[in-house]
Formats: sequence, structure tokens, C-alpha cells
Amino acid sequence: MPVYRCYECSNVLCNDCCINHDKLTNTKYHTFQSTNDKMLLNNKFEVSNEIFDMKALPGGLLVIALFRSDKLLTYSVSDKQRNEISVGGMTCGIAILDRNTVVVMLTHGYDVANSIAIVDIRQKQVIQHVDVTLGFPSYSYIPMFYTDDQLYISRSGITVMDMSGTVDRKIDLGFRPTDMCYDTKAARIYCIDYSEKKLICIDRDGNTIFTFTDTGLTNAQRLTIDNEGYVLILCLISYGENFEIHRVSPDGKSGEVIITGKQLNYNYFSDVSSICFQEESDEVVIGIKETVYTYKKK
Repeated sequence: MPVYRCYECSNVLCNDCCINHDKLTNTKYHTFQSTNDKMLLNNKFEVSNEIFDMKALPGGLLVIALFRSDKLLTYSVSDKQRNEISVGGMTCGIAILDRNTVVVMLTHGYDVANSIAIVDIRQKQVIQHVDVTLGFPSYSYIPMFYTDDQLYISRSGITVMDMSGTVDRKIDLGFRPTDMCYDTKAARIYCIDYSEKKLICIDRDGNTIFTFTDTGLTNAQRLTIDNEGYVLILCLISYGENFEIHRVSPDGKSGEVIITGKQLNYNYFSDVSSICFQEESDEVVIGIKETVYTYKKK
């Protein structure tokens, strides 16, 4: 009975054939997904290093921060064009300012994260560098988002500052979020509590709106919001070889797995990953190690 679909071969396979697929075809690193998935893999490409963070801008443009890199990579989904932008430090996280501009958290050498770069993506240049004193370790991914002229930056809690680097306030969460994202329509912040396998929804003052708990949220790494306000959570399975996307309803009352990804022959562990949502094309974009996948509705 067919249970998996191979993206590269466009074939549907039973479980045994999937396991032996690379031996039968003499191929490696093919990607499989369950035939029961709600979304279909429609594009896949490689980048030069592991993907530390990734955001989607209008017009099908992806902005990618690579692990231990001082450059942003931009990739156009429509024409496959790639560009690199030097930002003056190693990238730790990205937030979208507007349709043409992002802010990037930077570290210099092996120091703490100590500056941000405001980058014009269309002009491919840094507009401004701003010094900040947050004391975050340089090796860590730093979740952040921008709204109402303020930058929300997460580590043990959430630090809120303006674009001059002046801290306005801090929000105590009582846990360290693995990732967070912001729903602009509902004015809500969603955070992953990794150790407790929870999705926690709060307002901008830190008050809890709801908590969603699911034992399936194992190794939950990143999250994003789709066009309907559902929260999409990327979980890495089996030492990062496989992954799942869990979709949680906006009221936090239900959840389901909508995407499964399975790869053969990956021989090293890495939890470097990312997820974002392309609003115009209604596509989920996932970064695992050095590979980017895009999924669309069936």
C-alpha cells in the first residue's frame, strides 16, 4: 500500500520500498512525505551552509541567515536568482521591518550579540548599524520580531527596544523560548516552551492567553503563522533526519500534523533549522540544515 511519495522520483512507495529506495535507485538524499499530508512538497534547493534563520518578503523573496556567516543570502522563488549581502558581523536572527527592509542581529568574532544591522534588501546594502548591549551568546539563534516601531528580542524573556537600541521594557516569561513569532492581525505573541512541549500564546504585556500542550511537540524548534492565523511548528525527528509540521488552531484547542519530511542517508545531527510562511503564494517554507523546502496546499 503506498504510504510515501518521493519528491525527486515523483513515485509513491510502500514503507518497505521507501526504506530500500536509495539502494534500488543508487540515489541519495531523496525526500519523502506521507501521502496523507495536507500539503505537497513542490520545490527544494540547497544553500552553502546551515540555515540559521529565514524570513519571507513579498514577491517570493526569501532572506536567509546562514550559520556562522557575515552575509545574508537572498533567494527569489520566482526566478531562482541568488544574491549575498555583507552585513558586518555574524548573523544571529532576522526580523522584518517592511516589504524592503530587515533588521539582523549581529555578533563580532566570538563575542556576545552586540549590534543590529538595518538592511535594504532591494538595494542590497546596510542602511545603518546600531549598537546594543543585550549580552546574548554569539553561538545562539536569537528570535525577534518588529512591530509598532519596536523590536521584541527573546532570550530568557523578551526585551523590547526602539531602533536606536534604547530598551523600553522587559517581559518576564518564566522560561526560555526556543522560538517566538508575532501574529500582527490578532496582536499575539506565540512562544515555544521546548522542555515542557508547549506552545504558549501571550499578549504584548506577557499575559497568557492560552497554553497548548501536546506530547507530539518533541524537539520543537521553530514556528510561524499562516494566512488563517494557524500556528505552524517545526519539529525535528530522529536526530534531524526527519521533520514534522504541527498546525495549531488560533484558539489553541486543536492541533494536527500537516507535513512530514523523511530523508535517507543523512549522517550527522544538527538542530539548525527554520520555518516561514509566504503569504502571497500561501506556501510553507522550511529550512533543514542546508536544504530549503517549499510546500503548497494539495
